[in-house]
Amino acid sequence: MNTTKTKTDLSRRTLVKAAGLAAAGSLTAGFVTPSRAQRHSRTFLLVHGAWHGSFVWRELAPKLRAAGHSVTAPTLTGLGERKHTLNDLANLETHIQDIVNHIEMEDLHDIDLVGWSYGGMVTTGVLARVTERIRSMIYLDAFVPDNGKALIDYAEGPVVPLFNESRINDTAIPPIPLEVFGVQDDSIKQFVNPRLVPQPWRTTFQPVDALATRPDIPFTYVHCLGFVDSPFGYFHDKFKAEGVNTFEIQASHLCMLDAVDTVADILLTSA
Repeated sequence: MNTTKTKTDLSRRTLVKAAGLAAAGSLTAGFVTPSRAQRHSRTFLLVHGAWHGSFVWRELAPKLRAAGHSVTAPTLTGLGERKHTLNDLANLETHIQDIVNHIEMEDLHDIDLVGWSYGGMVTTGVLARVTERIRSMIYLDAFVPDNGKALIDYAEGPVVPLFNESRINDTAIPPIPLEVFGVQDDSIKQFVNPRLVPQPWRTTFQPVDALATRPDIPFTYVHCLGFVDSPFGYFHDKFKAEGVNTFEIQASHLCMLDAVDTVADILLTSA
């Protein structure tokens, strides 16, 4: 198995330090510098997580575009502004097909595919479908399932009975409070909370069809330390042990909103 190089223009130590500054509100918007970011134009496809929609990328997407790159961030069926569409029937396959269709209709190639949280389940399935179109995989505090595994197989703590209850009652899974994810910024809560939508329960129980062998493309994993007792440390440690490019940052699970400069710089200097 081939893995990515661990060196970027910024050292791991510098990124972690920068992440701490970002969390403290001391990192300036100039952290992403054009000299690094504009080496070549890239195509970022951002996939959001459970209960959310493409609105979570409202800070990150403009920064990537300002650095000279293309960014697309579709909303998954039944969520966000598409909450009126099949919210009671959508499953993981629905969401994988959402992204595959988007890639094909927009004729996207050489994609840097970013999956956040549950979005990692989706992007893993997408990679298996359109491997030849993916330039790199970036998991942003996300699930990285093995073939035949479902999200419920990696879930921990009180969410497990919550998910099981929704399955038994055939009802969507209500949003988990943002505080559980380590979000402390009231302005983020005020922005996100009104936009959260119950998650179709089938998305958490359907196994993914993933590649048996990781393809020879760059992989990056970003783990957010502000989400205490999260299931994502497991994936970070697994990737790190395999020599894959990994980062740990001082941010909540919604790092694209409360540590946007740090996340943007990692994306722009990865792969």
